[in-house]
Amino acid sequence: MTVSYNQSIATSRPWTFLALVFRWRGSVWKSIWMQYLVWLGLFFLTSFFYRFIFSPSQRVIFVKLVEYTNSRLSYVPLEFLLGFFVSGVLRRFWYLYDIIGFIDNIACSAATYIRGDSDRAKQYRRNVIRYCELTQVLIFRDLSMKARKRFPTLDTVAAAGFMMPHEKENFDEIQYNYNKYFLPFNWAWALIYNARKEGLIESDYYVTVISEDVKKFRTGLAWVCNYDWVPLPIIYPTIVCLAVHMYFLVCVIARQFVQGAPSDPEMVDLVFPFMTSIQFVLYMGWLKVAEGLLNPWGEDDDDFETNMLIDRNLAMGLKIVDEGYNKTPRLEKDAFWDDDWVPLYSEASAHEKRYQRREGSLAHIKVPRSMSQVRMVSKDARRPSILKEKIVNIKPEEADQHYPHNHNLGDILRPASILNLVKHSSSQHSLSKSETPTNSVNFH
Repeated sequence: MTVSYNQSIATSRPWTFLALVFRWRGSVWKSIWMQYLVWLGLFFLTSFFYRFIFSPSQRVIFVKLVEYTNSRLSYVPLEFLLGFFVSGVLRRFWYLYDIIGFIDNIACSAATYIRGDSDRAKQYRRNVIRYCELTQVLIFRDLSMKARKRFPTLDTVAAAGFMMPHEKENFDEIQYNYNKYFLPFNWAWALIYNARKEGLIESDYYVTVISEDVKKFRTGLAWVCNYDWVPLPIIYPTIVCLAVHMYFLVCVIARQFVQGAPSDPEMVDLVFPFMTSIQFVLYMGWLKVAEGLLNPWGEDDDDFETNMLIDRNLAMGLKIVDEGYNKTPRLEKDAFWDDDWVPLYSEASAHEKRYQRREGSLAHIKVPRSMSQVRMVSKDARRPSILKEKIVNIKPEEADQHYPHNHNLGDILRPASILNLVKHSSSQHSLSKSETPTNSVNFH
């Protein structure tokens, strides 16, 4: 099952992500523990040979080999390879999730436009949903190991109720070397056409609406098949995987920091590779992220829950077309009909800090109450006869009686604004100098 941790990080705190570190399912520790133990075993085995098996002359050669490999580890562009690989795999993963197929739109359209309370109309609505879901089942069992285990044969698909016996016979009559994903969609579109002929759909436009929703569902599933048919070129994940494993295989020798090395005779003799272990967890964990997302149809912790989606789509679709059809509540005046309504909160949330109602970051800024007018002038002094000055009166509701007189207006109206050059202390001086009414400001 997909690992959900949204509730654990709903509120950001200093220890929020630390709580995720100590989880096991879906964690980096579960992904790399085996590789890490193997690497540590090789590291300590090499260290044992150096300390207790090698002769003095062999130790000198080994120290030179350590220095040589350690100085050239940067030849492997590990960050570059992993970064591009993971970003590409992640885009592919999210696109597959977007087109994996949710049947809600088809169900809502069928419940809205296929009218009638008779069993015939109900069968039309239900079968359109079931045929669309049947195609998803057929595709998932060819892509997902979980779905394949659930439906190992077509007979199990029919036994689960997605195909009736006569539909299974119709399905088997068509001999085809390729998959027959198209057939249930053909059945669904034929039902929509027949419903229109029988008058259960009132307009050709409504036929188009339902058909387009089925088409979008089919197109998404078709792209899912295409992405499975043409994966990333095999050389891409191979070279990245090879680079990471070869890097840490070289580290088995390169990170044997031994005392008495020619380049640093005073080097501390480190038995346990602390810093390389951190590097191993980060880089190998990064690679495991890409491996898990490269094919999300397997049985990893974070792979797609295809069986859950099949059950959810069928239950949701049938519920919408059955209980959602023609069950609209009667029209009445709602609780917000009057203009004097007030928002209500639960008693527990009502004591929280009140939010600030503003439409923009500067919407709450007002001019001082002492200002009564604003003088609008042109910055173009070459055309004084064309662009004339204007005096704008300030309404009482546009002024703030709690305006801090010891602060500059420009300081309050940061960032850049046409007011950020105007200072309250200098406004009166400029007004009196130009013989304009007292308490007004020039806006250039």
